[in-house]
Amino acid sequence: MEQARVAALIFSLALILLTPAAEAEQSRQALCQQSWETCMTQVEGKNWKPVYDRCVKARSACLGGEAYTPATAPINASIAVTQGEGSGNDPANADPASPAALCDKGQTLGNKARGSDSSCTLAAAADGYGQNFSLLGPGVPLSRIQRSSSVVKCAGGTVATFYPNGRIESCTLDNNGSVATALTDYSGKVITCAARAVARFDAEGRVLSCDKF
Repeated sequence: MEQARVAALIFSLALILLTPAAEAEQSRQALCQQSWETCMTQVEGKNWKPVYDRCVKARSACLGGEAYTPATAPINASIAVTQGEGSGNDPANADPASPAALCDKGQTLGNKARGSDSSCTLAAAADGYGQNFSLLGPGVPLSRIQRSSSVVKCAGGTVATFYPNGRIESCTLDNNGSVATALTDYSGKVITCAARAVARFDAEGRVLSCDKF
């Protein structure tokens, strides 16, 4: 009986300790993202790239070298819009073209535009002919951000998810089955994702994870 009470006490203490840890991690994510947004307000004209690099390094250091991971957009769009900044709600960082992405709605409906759906199975397409989605952030010319790619090509017939503002969140890469895809990760480095890898992107179009080549 005494052993059962001790075990229950240990379990309760573990729950108490884990809850503040999770809350602390969320607070750190929010704090580091807020610092990132403040840092990015210093961007002006030709000085864009040095400021961008400095902000990326500062956020990476703030997070202890880990990725900034916004909450995954839920299926219910009405819930999604209540999430905090950095999770893909910022209209200034929206992708206005993605609502027109073609999705497989089934045999009777055929292919229809995605609209405001947070996820869909992309319309079937042969290798190399998947749909393209923008990876560029708010008003950022490709020449200044120096991404390895300004778009990502997503394979047809596979599930893709989207942030509330239309930016791609996750999809299966369409790299023609044999050619790997070079993309920019959350720390600003270029990584090579394997053929047909499932990639997840942050709300600013950088790769959070993929099967590396």
